Amino acid sequence: MVFLEKKKKKGHIYWYATERKMVNGVVKRTWQEYLGTAEKIVEMKKKSEGMPHIRLKSFQYGKTAALLAVSDELNFVETVNNHTDKKKIEGLTVGDYLLLNIIGRCDGALSENAMQKWFEKSTLGILWKFPHKLSCQNFLNHYQYVDQETSRKIEDDLCAAMIEMGITPHLLFLDESNWFTYIEKGEELPQKGKSKQFRYDKNLISVGLAVSEDNVPFMHETYEGNTHDSKIFPRLLDTLTERLTNLKITTENLILVFDKGNNSEVNIEEVISEMHILASAKHEQARDLLRIPLDKYKYLYTNPKSHKIYGYRTKYEFFGRQFTTVVMYNDASYKKQVMSYEKRKSKMLEKLADLKRRLESNRGKERDKSSVEREVNGIIQKDFIAIIGYKVGEVPEGKKKPAFTYWIKDAEKERYDGFGKTVIFTDKDRWHSEKIVKTYNQKSLVEDDFKLLNDAFLVTIGPINHHKDVNIRVHTFLCITGLLFYRYLAYRCKYFHISLKRLVGALEGIRIALAENRAKRGRLELVIEEMDSTQARLFSHLNLGKFITG
Repeated sequence: MVFLEKKKKKGHIYWYATERKMVNGVVKRTWQEYLGTAEKIVEMKKKSEGMPHIRLKSFQYGKTAALLAVSDELNFVETVNNHTDKKKIEGLTVGDYLLLNIIGRCDGALSENAMQKWFEKSTLGILWKFPHKLSCQNFLNHYQYVDQETSRKIEDDLCAAMIEMGITPHLLFLDESNWFTYIEKGEELPQKGKSKQFRYDKNLISVGLAVSEDNVPFMHETYEGNTHDSKIFPRLLDTLTERLTNLKITTENLILVFDKGNNSEVNIEEVISEMHILASAKHEQARDLLRIPLDKYKYLYTNPKSHKIYGYRTKYEFFGRQFTTVVMYNDASYKKQVMSYEKRKSKMLEKLADLKRRLESNRGKERDKSSVEREVNGIIQKDFIAIIGYKVGEVPEGKKKPAFTYWIKDAEKERYDGFGKTVIFTDKDRWHSEKIVKTYNQKSLVEDDFKLLNDAFLVTIGPINHHKDVNIRVHTFLCITGLLFYRYLAYRCKYFHISLKRLVGALEGIRIALAENRAKRGRLELVIEEMDSTQARLFSHLNLGKFITG
C-alpha cells in the first residue's frame, strides 16, 4: 500500500508518498516519491482545480485529416456520387463509403471486415456520426454501384481536377505488375501466371499503371493474371489515349516511357502513331551494340548515388524503324550484376559437381538417363540454360548410372557484355544523351508506386480476398485512388523537401485529444496535442484544423 510519510529536515516538515512491502519476512520501503511541504501540496491542488482540461483519450489525427483535405480539394465524394445512381436515403453515400474505405486502408484496415473496428478507434469515429454499422456487406453493396466504366469516369474527373491544380502530364511512365491472391475459384480475373512475388502456386491479379512526371497516378487497368505484358499493352495504350482525349490533352508532344517487356512491332507502331516514345530494348535485340568497348562511351552525369553514368550514342534499327539509341553504362550496376550472377552460377555448379560425383560412384540405387535429366533441369535455372551446357549419356556396361558431363558455353561472354548496360531508344532525335538517359531512368517513379502498393503501412493492394471480378476491380480502384491521394499530398507539400514516408510519419504524429473542460462543467472538447515545427507548418499549410472547428 501507498502511505503518506513526513520527514523533518532542518526544522522543516516535508511530505513523501511511500510504498512498503514484505521482503524476506521484513517490511521494507520499496518506493518513494517526494511531494513537498504541506503548503506546496495545497497550492498544487488549487492549481489543478483551475486547469481547464483533463485528457481522457487521444487519437491519430494528422494523416486522416490530410486525406480528408485531399478528398475535399479533388472533390472526390461528390465526383463519385455524380457518377453513381444510388437513391438518396439516410446514411452514407457511395462516395462516403469509398472515402472511408480509402482512409481505412491507408490506416491499416486491410479488409472490409476490419473497417468497423478501425472506425470506432479512429478520429473519424468522433468527427462522423451516422445511424448504421460499417459491415462488410454494406461496403460490398456499395461496390455494386462502381463498375469498370464508372471507375474510369471517376478517374477522368480526378485527373481533370489535378490538371486544374497545375499537374498536367508531359511525360507518362507505363508499367505492369501483379499480386497473388488466395482465390481458388474466382471468375475471369484471378489466373495463374508469372508472379512478381514468386507465388507461382497462387492465382494472380494484374494491374497496369501510368504515372506522370510528378509521380501522380494518371490511369490504371486491372486485368487477368495470366496475360503477358506485351499482350495487354495495346489495351493499356487505348485506355490511356481515351483518358487523354477526354481531358483534351494533345498527345503531339507527350512522351510515353516503358520497359522492354512491352516491346513488339505492333506496340511500337501504335505508340508512335499517338505520341513520342522512349523505351528500352532487350539485349538480344542489340548484341553488336553491347560489344562496343567502354572506351567509346562518353561520361554523361553522376547520379544521386554518386555513380558515374556513361553512354554510347548511335542510330539503330528496332522493329523495322531507325531510332536514336543510347547504350547506358553504370559501373556500380555492372559490379552488382556480376556478383549476383557469379553467386547463382556457383551454387548451380556446386550442385552439378555433386551430381557428377554421385553418378561416378557405383554405390546407391540405379539411375536411368531420364531421371538424371530431370534432376539437371531442376538445378539449372531458366536464364542459365543458354550458359551451362550438359550431356547425359547412356549407362556404361557394368555400371548402375549414366555418364554425365557439364560445361560453361561461349554464350557467357555475351552475358558479361550486357552487365551494367541498358539499351535505350527514342524518336526524340534532338534530345541530348544525358536527357534521354535521365528521362528513361525516371521510370523508377512508377516502380516506386508499385512498391507503395505493397507497403502495408501506406496503401497496399494485397491481400485480395474478393472472389467476384466487380469487387476486385473496385478494390484495386480504391487502392490506386489512395495512392493518388498520397501522391497529390506529396505534391502539395513538395516545398517541405521531405520524402513521402517522412511526410506521412510527421502527419501521423499529429494527434488530437478528447478532453474534459472543467471550466465548462465537464463538457468534452477536442484539443490538439503539442506539435514540432514541421508538424505545425503542415497543419497550417493543409488547413487541417477545419475538420475540428468547421
